Amino acid sequence: MFFLRGIIEIPIIGSDELFLWGVWASIRDEVFDEIESCWELEGREKRFGPYKGRLANSLSTYPETLNLKVKIVLQPMGARPLFVLEDDQHTLTQQQKSGITQQEAAELASFLHHCDGLRFGRS
Repeated sequence: MFFLRGIIEIPIIGSDELFLWGVWASIRDEVFDEIESCWELEGREKRFGPYKGRLANSLSTYPETLNLKVKIVLQPMGARPLFVLEDDQHTLTQQQKSGITQQEAAELASFLHHCDGLRFGRS
């Protein structure tokens, strides 16, 4: 088993900003090998994937997130893979699809300001 660093994007309602979680996914050996083989290829996002993995983090502000199924979507060179959650019943998956308010994003950022994996950005 290997681990891959990626991003969960949460839209911020009424804004072009995203709340970004920097997280890890556990992946199978053969998935790691394929991603590694294309990591420095231009256009990799169009030719490889998506892949399956499991979230390898417990995010304390949500019900248990460890081992949630994720679809791993490669992004252009220089960008981390995008993790799309697949459990429609989970709060984090619902937020990934529907977004959070600016107030909720500010509260999360305030609570987690010390986390390395937290940042805001544009898609």
